[in-house]
Amino acid sequence: VVCGDRMDYAYDDLYYLERACELEVLARSTGQPLIGVDSDLAQNVCDETLGERLQSELFFKALKRVL
Repeated sequence: VVCGDRMDYAYDDLYYLERACELEVLARSTGQPLIGVDSDLAQNVCDETLGERLQSELFFKALKRVL
């Protein structure tokens, strides 16, 4: 479940959440222990992701045109 200030932001977040889940399932399927990322790196990625939303807006507009 995701939520956002706007529908296009929430939809974009849902897309990336789904991708992250797919990658975790794939990584766990190897049977090897997972190695977490550094917390500073994780915070930097989070900040960058939430700081730039233009691509969310453009993707959602394109999706609406297809529908």
